[in-house]
Amino acid sequence: MSNEPEYLRRIREAKAQKAKPGAKGAGGEHGNLSVQEQEAIKWARELGGANLRSMKGVAGAKYALLYKLASASGTTFVSLEGLSSREALLERIRSGLSMGEEMLGGYEIRGGRPAEISVVNSEVQIKMGTPRPGANPLPPDKMLRKAAAEAAELAKRRPAGGDRDRNQRGGGGRGR
Repeated sequence: MSNEPEYLRRIREAKAQKAKPGAKGAGGEHGNLSVQEQEAIKWARELGGANLRSMKGVAGAKYALLYKLASASGTTFVSLEGLSSREALLERIRSGLSMGEEMLGGYEIRGGRPAEISVVNSEVQIKMGTPRPGANPLPPDKMLRKAAAEAAELAKRRPAGGDRDRNQRGGGGRGR
């Protein structure tokens, strides 16, 4: 056992933990996010604009909630919070509404679908939208299979002897 005080040992260990590759720190968190989680942040920036200040718990979350907060100085800013389940999302919306937060929208991270949040007769309703285009990219092997299938389909539709017909039309351009 060393003579080093406990608080200094903890500070040194925390610095070593942040320095490890793959550690989620203040700057490294966005690099470790999946494509779907990065798309959720992109959606939040589009919806929240320049006021998006806080993003917490997005890594590994199934749902995200975007809401407006009023600070002590009176300015409002937008926060993105990741949640583990739909029930947790509903509970967070209820507690936020009781605290006077304005809910801008929800997002299903795995499905890449934005959600509209509405309150009818003190009951929270979530309506899922259509998936965003870049939210669920295909793996490279599936992309290649899809491209090969599309090429085979186009080859079936192409008229037989297409090059021969093009040469006999006589429209070769200048000089002919």
